[in-house]
Amino acid sequence: MSLAPFAFDHAVTDWVVSIRAEPWNSLWQLITVLGDSLTLTLVVIAVFVLAWLGDRIDLAVLIALGGASGYLVMFLLKQIFGRGRPPIADRLIDVDSLSFPSGHAMMSAAIYGLTAVICYQLYPWVRENPLSLLIPPGLAVVIGLSRVYLGVHWSSDVIAGWIAGVIWLAVCLVAHRQIEHWVQART
Repeated sequence: MSLAPFAFDHAVTDWVVSIRAEPWNSLWQLITVLGDSLTLTLVVIAVFVLAWLGDRIDLAVLIALGGASGYLVMFLLKQIFGRGRPPIADRLIDVDSLSFPSGHAMMSAAIYGLTAVICYQLYPWVRENPLSLLIPPGLAVVIGLSRVYLGVHWSSDVIAGWIAGVIWLAVCLVAHRQIEHWVQART
């Protein structure tokens, strides 16, 4: 099965290509790095270590398993839908994998979302400053927009990525809560 882009995808891409200019091109290229595999892996490792040092092994496992399994789900979704990327002429960076859903959008929503939840659990400062919890979803939004601006994703890829990322975040949190209840019931 190959999912074709929607009519609005072409309209958005055409509009974005028409407004591109420096310094925006360079800025969006910098922003997109915040959602690449290396950066998100480093975030997972850092949060894992912080949770471990905070004696919350359950949260360390949550970020590690949530990130790894989310990546697998994202890869499988890309294989199932098999959508190609926008035309090469519209791209500002070189990417050759499948497009739907956007891995940057999905994984940044899931990983930065898990990071927010874990920091909320670990640090009183985060609980006392709830506006800080707007940073992770803000990052996921900006990272997704960068993918459309750079011409490597259709806008529907990014929207689907955000939705899949939030769903995966919810799955991870529900699974964590269920395991917590199960462990508490056994002790």
